[in-house]
Amino acid sequence: MASLGQRFDATAHDTTQSDYSELPNGIYLLEIEASDVAPTKDGRGTILKVTNRVIEPADYEGRKLFANFNLENPSPQAQEIGQRQFASLCRAIGVNDVEDSEDLHFKSYTAKIGLGKPSKDGQYPARAEIKRYYFPDADEIPAPAIDDTQPKPAANDNRPAARPAAAQPAAAAKPAGSRPWGAKRAA
Repeated sequence: MASLGQRFDATAHDTTQSDYSELPNGIYLLEIEASDVAPTKDGRGTILKVTNRVIEPADYEGRKLFANFNLENPSPQAQEIGQRQFASLCRAIGVNDVEDSEDLHFKSYTAKIGLGKPSKDGQYPARAEIKRYYFPDADEIPAPAIDDTQPKPAANDNRPAARPAAAQPAAAAKPAGSRPWGAKRAA
């Protein structure tokens, strides 16, 4: 056991549960509140991880949206996509030259958020992601608002996707044999 060093009274704290459903599709005013540069899973590249905080719409203020940018990668295509997305983020914020990711912190920008695709292996469900950045130097920036039409939530089916064995009839049970722990001995 580990001593807390004091008596903790759980009834003295607000225990209201937060809603962790995905952000609905719409236009959001966001700001980056945290960032970190880390190696990719295989260690052969570099990603920038950012934590965005929703500023508007007010109903979603304070909610988080996480994003990763593939800045260096052995795959030229992955690196190109990551750098293009990062350049779009910088342009939306109004920063042209970045040496430290903290230069992007707490500067608001507007983006369209939509539901992405689930992971290819089916391990992770679809999640909210930035679909478009609005650039102050080129676009008329739309007001933050939630889209009227939203994607249908996926069915809550916890069974594995397709089981080929399920289509086949079950194999017949083998007849009972001797006990697996050995035969009974006479005393």
